[in-house]
Formats: sequence, structure tokens, C-alpha cells
Amino acid sequence: MNRYIKFAMAAGLLLFFTGMLFTYQVNFDEVVVVTTFGRATDRSVVNRSGNQAGLHLKWPWPIQQVIRMDRRLFILEDQLEQQETRDRHVVIAKTFAIWRIEDPLQFHRTFGSRMEAEALVKDRLRATKAEISRFTFDDLTNADPAKLKLDQIENALLGRMRSDLSDHPCGIALVDMGISRILLPERITRSVFLRMKQTRQRFAQNARSEGKAIAQRIMAETNSDKQRIMAFTERVAQNIRAQGDAAAAKYYAEYNKNPDFALFLRKLEALQTSLKTNTTFVIDTKSEPFTLLKE
Repeated sequence: MNRYIKFAMAAGLLLFFTGMLFTYQVNFDEVVVVTTFGRATDRSVVNRSGNQAGLHLKWPWPIQQVIRMDRRLFILEDQLEQQETRDRHVVIAKTFAIWRIEDPLQFHRTFGSRMEAEALVKDRLRATKAEISRFTFDDLTNADPAKLKLDQIENALLGRMRSDLSDHPCGIALVDMGISRILLPERITRSVFLRMKQTRQRFAQNARSEGKAIAQRIMAETNSDKQRIMAFTERVAQNIRAQGDAAAAKYYAEYNKNPDFALFLRKLEALQTSLKTNTTFVIDTKSEPFTLLKE
């Protein structure tokens, strides 16, 4: 029984290692180039579109060899380097590129590893940054967002990079490219900050001047309204005074006919108004109109 178990285990191990020699596994996120005696054709590419993942058959090494490549996107950033703009200003720019393997067979024939491909992309990336010299300093940095041309600059970099790669086919496809960082030399930074400060001060002065003009206009309108209201009220007051003077003239004429009797009536009217409620007064009978009580 032990002999049969050992035989079965040995047979299983033999089948396992034989399977490893004659099969290979392809993941969804990778593409494989199978070379036969060091050569490969278009039919040697497996999982180019991502629909051939799984287990595949092959001849053992050295007849066939499996070369694996990543189907995902790669991001490569360049170093900070100085660039001169069209108007002779110096900026420090850092760019990035997003690329992938488009033609695995051409990529295998051109590069020995992904590091070599990244070295080529980085070299082209540095050469492409020369496109920045076609634009002005204000196109890169500006206090007014409407005057910035970063999208146009990045499109120019992307077009230049794709043109360079198309001139030397190597199986690489450039997906995107852009500027990740822009710095200014210290002396230029001070100059830019000074110019931005002056611009803000000019905006503030314009705002203050505009506010002062508005305030003066409001004050002028207020004074004009005040004068119109005062003139209107003065005319109304004069009419009221004229009516009062006319009524008083009639009253005075009647009063002058018998001044003593008129004065007596006024005292009596005042006394009646004061004593119309049940109120106790402690008064001096010498005070008008209470002299009537004494009399």
C-alpha cells in the first residue's frame, strides 16, 4: 500500500512539473509574447485585447520562451528644468507623460526591458519641453485666469511628443502629457510678486475711486432731495402761517372790541379746563386764572 502511495505521489509530481513545462498562465492585466527559438510573429502575442487571460499551452524552454508585459498605463515624471519663454523669461517646469505598450511585438523587438523604454520616454520628454519657448511668460503665469494658456501649451507638448514617437516606431502609445509643476527663479519670483502687488494695489485704488464717486453722487442726490423737501415744507408752512394770521386777525378784531370781557372769557375757559375732573388742588389764588375764584 505504501508503495502505491509513493508511486501516485511521484506520478502527480511528474504531471505537475510536466504541466509547468508545457503550460503558462496569463493574467488579465498583462500581455505575453511567446518566442520560438528566439523569434516571434503577430500570432505569438497573447491577450493583446485582454480577452485571452487564462491557461495556455507552449513548448518547454529552450524551444519557446514566455515574455510578459504589463497592459496597464505607466506614469513617468521628468525632473525640474529651466526653460526660457518667448519673451526671454526663465521658468522651471516639470512635465509628466502617461504611456502604455500598444504593440507588444514591436516593443519586444525594440527594448530589452521596460527600463529602456522609460529611458526613451524620458529623453523625448525633456526634448519636448522646448515647446514652452513658443509661449510667453504671461501664458504660463498670470493673475487673470482668462489669460492663461496652459491647456494650449499641454496640447502642443502632447502633439510634439506623439510626433517624435511616430517618427521612431517602438510599440509605445502616448496617452496624455502635461505640466505638473511650474516654478520661478528667486529673482523672478520677487519681480512677479511685486508686479502682482502693484496690480492688486491698482485694482484697490480703482475700487476706492469708484466707491468715492458713488458716495459723492449719493450725497449730491441726497442734498438735492433735502433741498426740494425743505422748499416744499417751507411753502406749506408759509401757507399755514398765512391762514393762521388771517384767522388771528379776525380774532384780534373781536378781542379789541371789549378786551376786559375777552380776557375774562379766556380765564374762565382755562379754569373750566383745569377743573373738569375731580381733582384736589393746593394753589395760590393770586395765580391766573385762579384769581377768579377769589373774586
